[in-house]
Amino acid sequence: MAGRVEGSEAVRQRGPSDAGRGAEGGTENGVQGTPPTVYAAAGLAFAAALIHLWATPEHFEEWWGYGAFFVAAAAGQGVFGVALLRGFTRPLLLLAGLWANAAIAVLYVVTRTRGIPLGPHGGTVEDAGVADMAATAAEVGMIVALVALLGGTHRRWTLNALLLLGVVLWVLRLTGALVGP
Repeated sequence: MAGRVEGSEAVRQRGPSDAGRGAEGGTENGVQGTPPTVYAAAGLAFAAALIHLWATPEHFEEWWGYGAFFVAAAAGQGVFGVALLRGFTRPLLLLAGLWANAAIAVLYVVTRTRGIPLGPHGGTVEDAGVADMAATAAEVGMIVALVALLGGTHRRWTLNALLLLGVVLWVLRLTGALVGP
């Protein structure tokens, strides 16, 4: 019984994000490892990056700015996936990846409801396609995985901010502000 209390106390001192890890940072049975959530987030980042890369030529034909955005999104998501696999899971990086992908997902919603914000096709409402929705689903899945990787206060503040963002989007939609021009 004393071992359980002592072990529990050690977990409390390290914090919730280290639960299940031994004193050396491995799991309780001494095996080092990366949480499966990291692999899920990296895989979703690569999926979204590949979809954006695949759609890049079509967007370059429309305007160089649209193509450049898709190249930047694909590169950012690809580099982020590699960073996760290399073990860079500090809260600041997780938050940066989370909010960058949230911004891309919100931009998707805006371009499919209100219209493209900039460029020669500004104001044009894009049609939703299967690849578009797959990329957005990968981004949303990545956001969920990144929230799961955050610990304590970072997770709480991020969930509250995401909830607020969702409420704002719903209010804009219900008031007609996100309906096409």
